[in-house]
Amino acid sequence: METTSFSVPSITCNVCSNKIQDGLKNLNGINNVSVDLKTKTVNVEYNPSQVQPQDIRKTVSSMGYEVEQ
Repeated sequence: METTSFSVPSITCNVCSNKIQDGLKNLNGINNVSVDLKTKTVNVEYNPSQVQPQDIRKTVSSMGYEVEQ
């Protein structure tokens, strides 16, 4: 397993957090997702043989959230 983190400045509330967590947990290869509302950061533990960080960021973007590195 590997871990990646990225900033999602458009996260504003628990509804946003839950939407991102639920959406990412549906991806194959995602082991754990945590969202920090204070820092607006998403932390993801993933299996690199099944999913890549760019795929994770693309999924969050497709939910309507701005993603920064």
